[in-house]
Amino acid sequence: MILNYGFTEKGNSKKGINQDSIITRCNGSVGIFAVSDGVGGMQNGEIASSMVCEKIDEGWYIVEKQKLTDIKDIVSTIKNKLLECHKEILSKFGNVCGATVVVLVINKSDCAVIWAGDSRCYIINKDFNSLTMLSKDDIEIIENEKNAKLTNAIGFFSVPMLNVMYLNYGDKAAFLLMSDGIYKYVNKSSILDAIKLCYVFDKVEQASKNLKLEVYKNGAGDNLSLITIVVKDEKH
Repeated sequence: MILNYGFTEKGNSKKGINQDSIITRCNGSVGIFAVSDGVGGMQNGEIASSMVCEKIDEGWYIVEKQKLTDIKDIVSTIKNKLLECHKEILSKFGNVCGATVVVLVINKSDCAVIWAGDSRCYIINKDFNSLTMLSKDDIEIIENEKNAKLTNAIGFFSVPMLNVMYLNYGDKAAFLLMSDGIYKYVNKSSILDAIKLCYVFDKVEQASKNLKLEVYKNGAGDNLSLITIVVKDEKH
């Protein structure tokens, strides 16, 4: 069983538009979830993130049509679509537009995380008693500057590095996918509380709303996107 809830909002960003996009797809036994964030300071970020999610949706269509269930086959399908998206964005806009992405792929026993950039995936299950980040931020800390430099994304740089992490999650796990507009405006303890609410009580919607409320209390200075997911054996 796969439970999920997601939202994306513009927040109080000075841009006045939402450059984030999300996609949630599942058929009960397989799920694909993604958050994409248009790169700040570049034009057409909202188009880039939308193109990323559209390509992932094309991948989902292939998964459904071919009845794919093997985690590596699904990952290969999604990676191919992300590489197609990269080429299309470059062709359409040149090297001035891009988006980060984090994708969670789930089947009945395994999961995989694909990412490029600094959108994140967190997990908690019986093997991880504390909050664990499965993705790793593709950033470079610039000396004597507060801001970090993005080193990887879809749509710019010559070729995106599509990082992949595989994991057998056991009989139950909870995941959070989020853009930096979430994790930069909440405490780490709040992220832990939210993922525990999902894992222990299956409260995916309430967990999302709790984090959203805290983001807005702290100013919501960027677009904010979040997907909460619980996957579990029917016996739970």
